[in-house]
Amino acid sequence: MALVLSRSRLALRAARPLMGSGAHRLTEYSEVGQFSHFSGRMRYNMMLRVITDPTLGDHFYEKWVHDWCCDVPSYNYWFIMTMATGAALAICVRHWFFNPDIYGRKQEVRKPMPDRHRQWAYSLPYFNNTLRNICGKYKHAFIDNEPDYADYHPLGYRPTRKASHKRPPMWVFSINRYTIQDPLFTSCTHANMNRIYEEIGYQKKPAWMKEDEDA
Repeated sequence: MALVLSRSRLALRAARPLMGSGAHRLTEYSEVGQFSHFSGRMRYNMMLRVITDPTLGDHFYEKWVHDWCCDVPSYNYWFIMTMATGAALAICVRHWFFNPDIYGRKQEVRKPMPDRHRQWAYSLPYFNNTLRNICGKYKHAFIDNEPDYADYHPLGYRPTRKASHKRPPMWVFSINRYTIQDPLFTSCTHANMNRIYEEIGYQKKPAWMKEDEDA
């Protein structure tokens, strides 16, 4: 039966003069459907702890619609909260299923090498995914000291990464638009710091970087 003809709605209409200014008419007229005011009003009573009569349930539902659905400035916070919850859930699932350093059971801590190889095979999506490669070229926008510390891989498991010539789009404005505009961009790199330490004798070249005359 439609909301206008329901008994509880008629009782609420009769009790409106007694309720004073707290009465609202937000859900007075509604189409019958699965996601309508009428269906929400029918389900709302299941979420209340104490309901003495349908009129009281209708009153609390009217208050809920007015306080929550009519607060338009809070819609953006609802979106942020939903996106943050979804991102947190996705990050947790990604770590739980694909990160080999995170274990859910104690027996996963000590395993023979064949089982370790199986776990490392499961971790391939964690270490080699498109999103990681896309974000890796913008490390210089968030790391101001030696952002290229992990760009070169000695064993060649992955291609050598290179920083993008520009900053990330849309939201990063704390650095120069292009790396060529930063006079200290190459001075603070990991390669330049290693070169300085090697010249003053603070460290030696790694074995995989030594040439024949240096060996």
